[in-house]
Amino acid sequence: MKFTKLTKVVLTASMVLPLAIAPLSVNAAQNNKSAVKTEKKANLKSQQFVLSKASDKIKKAYHTKDNKPMVYKAMFMADQPIVELTATKKMPSLRKTLYVDQQVNIKVGKVETLLNNKKAYKKAKTVLYSHVKGYGWVKTSDLTKGIFMSAD
Repeated sequence: MKFTKLTKVVLTASMVLPLAIAPLSVNAAQNNKSAVKTEKKANLKSQQFVLSKASDKIKKAYHTKDNKPMVYKAMFMADQPIVELTATKKMPSLRKTLYVDQQVNIKVGKVETLLNNKKAYKKAKTVLYSHVKGYGWVKTSDLTKGIFMSAD
């Protein structure tokens, strides 16, 4: 039985192709499961708040002592004063000066109530968040003002 070059290539490809595709499909199924898990985790850590006030570009020095504050990723709505904060990780306990380049005031409470009711908006608690350059958004109360000075 004589085989041409084209026939040999087709036969070889038909034998090897299932072996090459099988591991990829298993990995894809595992990746889909892990993507669903991470999406559920992300939804649990996300919260919406009403944006009260935002600052322009600033440069203030802060540092952390021994606490490890939570770092958030912020998504700002373009058409409404709403910000969605998603917890990403904890900031490592750094022994260096951190610089803040923006700050926002956020009203804590139910978003729909605060947007529709002026009295509820005025009475709502205000929390200050700072954008730490290189990390993300951190609650300002978790930071210490000033540059870091090591104790000898």
